[in-house]
Amino acid sequence: MFEASYSIPYAGIGPNGRMKLPVLLDILQDMADRDARRMSMTVSDLLPKGISWVLRRYKVSVERYPEYESTLTVKTWHGPRRNLHSIRAFSVRDEKGPVASADTSWILIDLERGRPLRLDRHTTDLYVKESCPMDGDFPDIPVVPDLADERPFSVRRWDLDRNNHVNNAVYISWAAEAVPEETALTCSLVRVDGEYLRPTEGRGDIRVRTSWQDDRDGYARFLHSIVGPEGDEKARFITCWKRE
Repeated sequence: MFEASYSIPYAGIGPNGRMKLPVLLDILQDMADRDARRMSMTVSDLLPKGISWVLRRYKVSVERYPEYESTLTVKTWHGPRRNLHSIRAFSVRDEKGPVASADTSWILIDLERGRPLRLDRHTTDLYVKESCPMDGDFPDIPVVPDLADERPFSVRRWDLDRNNHVNNAVYISWAAEAVPEETALTCSLVRVDGEYLRPTEGRGDIRVRTSWQDDRDGYARFLHSIVGPEGDEKARFITCWKRE
């Protein structure tokens, strides 16, 4: 298990005085990179070998959004599942208690062939030594119905990551931005379940197709589909919003 502390920057606080979700996602990504660096398993380590990590699933739950100058204590740990998926989990706390938790599932791919690789053939000794038993339970995400609202977004240069793909956190921001304004103003985003289907490369316009799923027990749920410039589906999400 790897542990580190983070302070929430002033730019990471929204109009309500609390941390924005993208800041949390950036912190989790930084933690994953720092831990992978210790094991010589970062994207930068792997690219010269013609391989890289690709995110397949993402599940994040938020207990509450901390206020400015809160100090976050973040822990992360990892483990292989079926020798194909590398599961990485996170827990986040501050001085007041639990803040959030997350589970992610990654695969190694051969960049030339675009095929997934067996973990035991390409991971380092430290990766194996520090592995933990992982369940990797991710829910199925339904297809978004044809009758769905659509909202366009443009891919910006700074949306791209080390692989020259749109960063995984950007997709979640797109999905969150696509809910009705009333939901965004009266609710907090407390859970996201995501499935990444294929990368979005370079510039261009994408569409977020959003459909209301249900509204019960004080929670509103939406289905989202990220569609690329050529009409191919890039990712699917379920967002869950709690009334404040």
